[in-house]
Amino acid sequence: MGNRIVTKFGKSKSLTDEEIVEIQKTSKLSSEEIREEHKGFLKLQPTGKMTKEQFIHMYKLLDFDCDMTDKVACEKAFATFDKNKNGTIEFDEFLLAMHFLRPNTIESNVDILFRGFDFSGDGYLDHEEVTAIFDGAVALNLVKDADPDYAEKTASEVFAILGLSDNSKINKEQLIKG
Repeated sequence: MGNRIVTKFGKSKSLTDEEIVEIQKTSKLSSEEIREEHKGFLKLQPTGKMTKEQFIHMYKLLDFDCDMTDKVACEKAFATFDKNKNGTIEFDEFLLAMHFLRPNTIESNVDILFRGFDFSGDGYLDHEEVTAIFDGAVALNLVKDADPDYAEKTASEVFAILGLSDNSKINKEQLIKG
């Protein structure tokens, strides 16, 4: 038991079927793809956790379309994907980051946003959750020269475009159509 590697789920190096099902909900990958990604992740991160420095280094190496040379942006990007706020990126958070930053269809990006930012888990995004999406975009420098109120204002604009008040909630279909 001394050589067991702990994952986010508190289990050993191999993923259980339950863990794979949970990850499939947020990644849309097949169980085989998840196992392969996990195997690769553990080769790079034998502890099952990625530090902030490792995360930033990986993004610089992969040359994603975001400015990771800006220290503040790097800190915010890390905070965006560290969903459980424990100071490390676990496998499921890593997959979310990888799939969010890879080019995809609008539908798949909206699906990823919902799965990643629906903190309440109710299948809807409220104003605070939509604001968090735009905070993440600013953190990754996907939005250049944003003013300090950009995320809040843009979230309100999204609700207004959809004909909703800031107290409403948005479902996936509304966001895709809007």
